[in-house]
Amino acid sequence: MRREAAVPFFSMLRGMAAAVAAQLAGGFEEAEVRAMLARADEAFQADIPFIPEVGADNPWLKSLVGVAWLSGVWLQLEKRGWSLPRISLATQKALAAFAQSSLPAEKRSAMGAAMCSPELAEKIAARSRERRFPDDWLVEAVLPREGESFDVGYDVFKCPVVQYLEERGLRRFAAWFCRDDYPLHAAMGVRLERTRTLADGADRCDFRLKLCEEPFTQIME
Repeated sequence: MRREAAVPFFSMLRGMAAAVAAQLAGGFEEAEVRAMLARADEAFQADIPFIPEVGADNPWLKSLVGVAWLSGVWLQLEKRGWSLPRISLATQKALAAFAQSSLPAEKRSAMGAAMCSPELAEKIAARSRERRFPDDWLVEAVLPREGESFDVGYDVFKCPVVQYLEERGLRRFAAWFCRDDYPLHAAMGVRLERTRTLADGADRCDFRLKLCEEPFTQIME
């Protein structure tokens, strides 16, 4: 990825850093949290050229950039003896707080409705079939059949997040990072169901999305 393509996401990363800092405040001194985040940011800046190129118009690009930044935080916590389940739980809580605080409820609801739109799913799948970028997601839209309760689904056959982590020697993080999808969808009022992922060695990730009327949280222990 070119550096100029990553720059628009820097403000998002600053917000994520604040949410992570708040989540870690009970476990570390403030100075140590600042030091960890500074080292994570240095690692991210150095890794920008190694983030797979998926196109600036990709609606999932921010997830890839977010993982690239968060992986540095995970390394810092791992060095301090935190287990991956503990790191994952802290990250999920931080991302849930970040998503809820960074966007007003009305906008989150509108985004959730869009995420569950068959039209958007078909658009994302059509873009994927163009194969403009070799490292891009490979996605097919899945619409519910009679008796199925989800609104829209995605079958993902190739994922640049898994590719990035594997190439950076961080494959052990991949399945745990997948758990971040749950609180991020929930913040938009969307319940995610998934039975398999590429990160776990399956042939696809089977995202199934359902728009919910009542607010809820979805943290995976």
